[in-house]
Amino acid sequence: MPKFAPSFRTNVKDCLGSHDTETDVFVNPLLASRYGTWLNDNRLSLLFAGSCTTGGKMHLPSLLFAFAAALTGALAGSPQQQQTNSQPILFAATYTRDEGWINGTGKGIYTYKLDTTDGSLTPWGVTPLGINPMYVQGTTKAFDTGARVVYAVNAVSDNSTEHPGTQTGLVSALTLNDDGTLELLNTLETHGGSPTHISLSPDEDFVVISNYGGSLTMFPLNGDGSLANETFHQEFLNGSEVVMDQQATGHIHSTTWLPNSKHVVAANLGSDELLQYKLDGKKQTMKSLATVNRPPGSGPRHMALHPDGSIAYVVDEIANTVGVYQINKKAALLSSTALQDITTLPEDFTNSSSSADIHLSSNGKFLYTSNRGHDSIAMFKIDGNDGTLTSLGWESTRGNVPRGFTIYGNWLIVANQNSNDMYVFEVNSKTGLLEYTGNSYEIGTAVCLYVAEY
Repeated sequence: MPKFAPSFRTNVKDCLGSHDTETDVFVNPLLASRYGTWLNDNRLSLLFAGSCTTGGKMHLPSLLFAFAAALTGALAGSPQQQQTNSQPILFAATYTRDEGWINGTGKGIYTYKLDTTDGSLTPWGVTPLGINPMYVQGTTKAFDTGARVVYAVNAVSDNSTEHPGTQTGLVSALTLNDDGTLELLNTLETHGGSPTHISLSPDEDFVVISNYGGSLTMFPLNGDGSLANETFHQEFLNGSEVVMDQQATGHIHSTTWLPNSKHVVAANLGSDELLQYKLDGKKQTMKSLATVNRPPGSGPRHMALHPDGSIAYVVDEIANTVGVYQINKKAALLSSTALQDITTLPEDFTNSSSSADIHLSSNGKFLYTSNRGHDSIAMFKIDGNDGTLTSLGWESTRGNVPRGFTIYGNWLIVANQNSNDMYVFEVNSKTGLLEYTGNSYEIGTAVCLYVAEY
């Protein structure tokens, strides 16, 4: 296997941890101490495609040029960023362990190449990342190395080594390799149990982690996109106690940044509240602004924003409803009361179900939510005047417990957690209805899907 240049090797070693010089494998000490050794095979590929050859031999100038180009890309830390043609990549995050309520059978974070002509997926790579790397989110900007960075959380509640007596999950920063695997930059504790969501500030200088255990944690990002030590942490101990098995205490499930502002909204499923904060970038902290109350026992989970920045849509896990809120663009705050609350389920459905994910169509005319139990995608038309919703019906996800889905262009991809599969649907841009493409894939307990162009 090609070897790293000494200076590059040193940089990687400093970032990732100990190095086995015989196998060129780097071991991250924090992950290894918790979950056993995660071996991340770091390879430097020197690609000479397109070089001029004669009689099967490469001309020296071409060889030197190709070598220099490859070496420059390697030292920049991101060979894949040198590509000129963008390729949509699907990241699928999974549960890997039997947790009692879920039998995790995934192997880590999977990557697929998305064909935008027919919605098909080509398996590309898989990266083991400890236990339950179940949420992934990435940057749109490149950092000092020229690489964009992907962040993932481990949904565990381990004993903290930094704060003994408390529970914590983990968050990692990673970059994408040319073979579809992910390369670790660093890993830190989230200082809260069972992290379930990641959001990036609009300038992508901060990462905010939602810990289902009942807290928010914010991390500044270093120049290379790795995680600096946390600068903000807040716990939410009190729940609404309406549905005791889910609301005895606070449960932060997600955060969403309001457009053209430094304001972020945290969905507290346990207290039926939408908590609004303002980022202070200089002090690297957040200030509480206002709280919006959802109906008692609703359990707000995730939020989606209209492209024009005027409307926010909140999906409630427990009540199976969507709340529609105006956004005061000048103040960058949600209205105190909802314009509308609409069910995600058919009126005649009486079995157990819980809402999970929520996204808008690419053209901003339609909204979709996933129903776990009814095992469907609920489809809504968005009123062009006030943003309220009209039901268009439901499309079966053809599997069990559709927890996460994503929309890219005209393609909706859904992960069925308990049936261990993914299905691809085409979004009709005129009607908003979904049509199954015939593309389906086996994958163990995938719960979060994210698409980025590389």
